[in-house]
Amino acid sequence: MLPRLHLFEFEDLPWFPSIFRRGLTDYLAEMTARTRPYAVAIEPLGAVLAKAPAPIVLDLCSGTGGPWPQLVEELTARCPSLQLELSDAFPNPEALRRFPPGSPVTYRREPLRATEAPPEARAVRTIFSGFHHFRPAVAQQILRQAAESRAPIAIFEATHRSGKALVAMVIVPVAVLLLTPLIRPFRWWRVVFTYLVPVLPIAAWWDGLVSCCRSYRPAELEAMTRSLDSTMEWRIGELRAPGAPLPVTYLIGSPRRSAGEAMTA
Repeated sequence: MLPRLHLFEFEDLPWFPSIFRRGLTDYLAEMTARTRPYAVAIEPLGAVLAKAPAPIVLDLCSGTGGPWPQLVEELTARCPSLQLELSDAFPNPEALRRFPPGSPVTYRREPLRATEAPPEARAVRTIFSGFHHFRPAVAQQILRQAAESRAPIAIFEATHRSGKALVAMVIVPVAVLLLTPLIRPFRWWRVVFTYLVPVLPIAAWWDGLVSCCRSYRPAELEAMTRSLDSTMEWRIGELRAPGAPLPVTYLIGSPRRSAGEAMTA
């Protein structure tokens, strides 16, 4: 069993040039759009929204929108009054261009860290491909804050801490080389730092490798929730799409209904 290693990721470093961070998140957005690893999240996320006080989602660690451009249309069909707010410690409002016109999506322009979600907010909090960025104490703090606010939280991770996942990371530099010409809007700097000075392929490979080494296993997530507020119901496991080489790990926390709420439901 591989131990969890909390090595550095370029994307997390405050001094990492914003143009390189943008290049990495653009690549991840393109790869996510083409491989759709989070399609398996639609059913459980739809169930969370159906039970939530309001169909409002605050997405944390959004980057360039993650899988939301692919998820929002189907979730809106299930929940027509859905409202989605994206947020990030390094906001990228240009990510709204990835969504179809008229999508119920906004992007918070002020930096917002996952540990700083407004305590009064009862929105469903979501994190896609971001939970592994946090050390165990901070990750548990994020869960505790949601529990104290009685806010539903849904976390999904497509990275996996296994030998198979680490070996799969060898294709990342090749994927960056192949996908860069397809990323829109086209940017010359992206070409320069992919083909002439290959910063982006190397950084994407390293961050992908480290993301696997940092990823939490279901048993570790269960240990985090054990000491948290018993007013929350926690569901943890793995989802695998047909033919997918690796599963998506999920952690979903929902407030338990009080006796009074259950009687009036």
